[in-house]
Amino acid sequence: MRVHAFLALFVLAPLSDALAQAPPLEPGQRVRVTAPDLGVNRQSAVLETLRGDMLVVVEDSTIRIPVASVTRIDVHRGRHGHPWRGAGIGFLAGAATGAVAGAILCQDGCIEWDTGAVVALGAAVFSASGAVVGGVVGAFIKTDKWEEVPLDRLHLSFVPEWDGRLTLGLSVNF
Repeated sequence: MRVHAFLALFVLAPLSDALAQAPPLEPGQRVRVTAPDLGVNRQSAVLETLRGDMLVVVEDSTIRIPVASVTRIDVHRGRHGHPWRGAGIGFLAGAATGAVAGAILCQDGCIEWDTGAVVALGAAVFSASGAVVGGVVGAFIKTDKWEEVPLDRLHLSFVPEWDGRLTLGLSVNF
């Protein structure tokens, strides 16, 4: 029994992670739609609803896009800063600036220090301060974060009605 529970844990844990990571597609959410056949390329709008085989979004006006024409849908996940990227860029810029400054200081020759040591010291000092400044600046530079909604989650089907008619239905799997 313990072996089965142990195996189930390894089989179901990745599945639960995959389901938890799938972005939701809900009315009122900001989306970015791509439907090249209709000339829609990464159009940012607010999702109003999915009606039958039609995706309805609102930008300046209501836009109806057939689901069959959609090649990509992204969901907005908020805005975020880039402190680590900024720190990395600041580190590299600081190291280059420090190395150049060290080389300029020893252009006519350094009396007590080797030129290579001064260049290395300049690069080390300036890279640390550059990383700090770059990290702070990067944290304040905010960009939109988008997450793709897998299109295989959108399914069209015929749904029988109580009066015998068939209705075209759309389901979104989560």
